Amino acid sequence: MKYSWMQAASAPLALCCAVLAAVLFSGVATSQTKKTTPQAVVLSARMERGRLIYRLNGKRVEDTINNSLLTNLTEIVKTRGTKVPVIIIIDVQAPFTEVGKLETAFDKADLTYSRRLFVTDFRGGIMNEIHWDQTPVPIPAGN
Repeated sequence: MKYSWMQAASAPLALCCAVLAAVLFSGVATSQTKKTTPQAVVLSARMERGRLIYRLNGKRVEDTINNSLLTNLTEIVKTRGTKVPVIIIIDVQAPFTEVGKLETAFDKADLTYSRRLFVTDFRGGIMNEIHWDQTPVPIPAGN
């Protein structure tokens, strides 16, 4: 059986088109199924001129009704939901009681999905994560 030049060229051409279509459509399918992780909410508590200054996502938070920490956190929950990762960064010079205050504020706003706590000396540019353990450890005798 004799093939014309068009029949001979159409088989490899069809194969190339099929491979190209498979590559293109597989990329579309995987790009649609990839989930993006939500951007974390970052709260920093930094000592400045002897006072503790809160910043939520870089914006200064004050003790006013319209710009309080709880008001801003509630707004985040309204716009982004409660499944938002939270990063808390506390200055080493701040009182340790601030940790409890900040975690209570996040609890009140129902932002309990994923929370990480860091301590830093903002001048150094390095922070250390604090991990809470569920197992209590007794205080050594004589201390």
